Amino acid sequence: MNYLNYWKNKKKLIYWNKFPKKTFSKNKWFDDGKLNISFNCLDYNIKKGNGKKKALVFFDKNFQRHEFSYNDLLSLTVNFSNLLSNLFPKKNLRVMIHGSASIETAISMLACSRLGLFHSVVFNELSYDSIQVRIKLFNPDIIISRAEDDDIKKKFSNHFNKLILFRESFSKFNMIKKTSISELKKVKNLKAKKIINFSSNNNFFCLFTSGSTGKPKGIIHSMGSYLLYAKYTCSKYFGMKNNSVSLTASDAGWINGHTYALYGPLSLGAKTIILESPLMILDQEFLKKIIHEEKISILYLPVTLIRLLKGILKNKIKSKYLKTLGSMGEPLAPSIGNWFSKIFNLEKKSIINTYFQTETGGIITAPTFRDKTEKHPHGCVGKMNKVVGMFIDKKSKELLLKNPWPGCFKSVINGKEIEKKYWSDDKFFKMFDIGKINQGSLYINGRSDDVLNVRGHRIGSEEMESILIKIKEVSEVSAVGVPDSNEGNKIIIFIKCINKSKNLKNKIDDQLIKYFGTFALPKDVIYVTNLPKTRSGKILRRVLREIYLNPKDPNIGDISTILDKKTVFQIKKKIIGKSNES
Repeated sequence: MNYLNYWKNKKKLIYWNKFPKKTFSKNKWFDDGKLNISFNCLDYNIKKGNGKKKALVFFDKNFQRHEFSYNDLLSLTVNFSNLLSNLFPKKNLRVMIHGSASIETAISMLACSRLGLFHSVVFNELSYDSIQVRIKLFNPDIIISRAEDDDIKKKFSNHFNKLILFRESFSKFNMIKKTSISELKKVKNLKAKKIINFSSNNNFFCLFTSGSTGKPKGIIHSMGSYLLYAKYTCSKYFGMKNNSVSLTASDAGWINGHTYALYGPLSLGAKTIILESPLMILDQEFLKKIIHEEKISILYLPVTLIRLLKGILKNKIKSKYLKTLGSMGEPLAPSIGNWFSKIFNLEKKSIINTYFQTETGGIITAPTFRDKTEKHPHGCVGKMNKVVGMFIDKKSKELLLKNPWPGCFKSVINGKEIEKKYWSDDKFFKMFDIGKINQGSLYINGRSDDVLNVRGHRIGSEEMESILIKIKEVSEVSAVGVPDSNEGNKIIIFIKCINKSKNLKNKIDDQLIKYFGTFALPKDVIYVTNLPKTRSGKILRRVLREIYLNPKDPNIGDISTILDKKTVFQIKKKIIGKSNES
């Protein structure tokens, strides 16, 4: 497939002020094109007569509903843009947005995109040290936060001269500016300044990711190619269009919070539902209510939340509007996928089990909304993506991409050395994942650094975990390898149980022998209350490995993205206790 022709024919997906003649050259997409992302998401929809249409519905942590039309969003975005440009008339400013998934964060992002300000969204729950690391790397001129007074004092005491507070109840501390949605609504008849259009390859936003690497990486995406890919993947995989109502339960600090909760849906003229905390949907009455009352057609959830819902929901939720289910963050076990599709009465359709990274800008592959479950079993991530030239290296089993694509990151803020690691000597893009094909469907078996190499046998951590999750007493599991001079790796299993039966260890051994052989028997099985996971549900095996090898060492790398940091210390205590017993 000629990938350049493919993307050349997709240029018209978004609105260009200056339509690009170029497609791709020297890592630059649509280089001679100009556009404004805020215009694409707001003004363009209003020009088509959709100004009064609902654009965004935000539910705060108190389950209060806040509704905004496209006209409302444009008014708030223009007013906040004018506030920013009046406070900071200089161009090329950097903005750090500190907040959760909220209307304030959305307006801040849309205002930055309107002014062409390079920005980075960071989690509101990050520790002081984690915030300082990101501030040092990103070096923002402005910090926008909706934090409470205690958090402001703890995290931003050295940055009051940069801080804009964006919340309803104002802080006692002095800072550059204090505003709120209510304040912005009071500004009447404020005309929008003339739209500025920016080069397609201008820096758009930076997202910090750590994951299995243990160090924050500042992944930079550019403007035109990112927006095109966001709109393209929303349509291709979810079937999203202007009459869709989409709920993407993702924090704003994740790539999904950008691509599938904000920019993708708004660029299509759809209605997006934003929850201040994804955990809100664990209130089953609230979940049922919003599915029916908001007429949700696309429900896109982290696998962690799907598993938790499985323990709560007993009766089917039927809705004539709900058409598409999606999963993100970690592999979807077939048993969980089966339950997910049945409980929402969508057994005949594939779950959009998405495979992506922050670096990819959006989905690289997944089953599509048109696929039937017979073609793509639960647990797979669809077919190999021919457009990006996806293939599996025969020797390493690693997943590689031959062709560039518009969603691919532009650069890394930490420097060229990190950036180079993504591209192999043969100029293939490395996903750092192990993949396998089974009857035409692609399965991800874990990170390449999470391959368990025992006596020459190579098993992906996720492949082993998918086998162990079939044991009825097991609700969550993680398999990691620790170095062994004789065997290469020895396997350590971390298990969260529903009920721990006396013969559970025998069941684990029997299951592993049945599927892999005696070489796969674990050196140790550790029963835990919870596993260290990011908000997207990704288990950080790096952390588990470090804890097991050095339980008393306080330095285990960056754990800022872990949802519940108490988990780390609980596991440390458990391992130290076991070592003392022995």
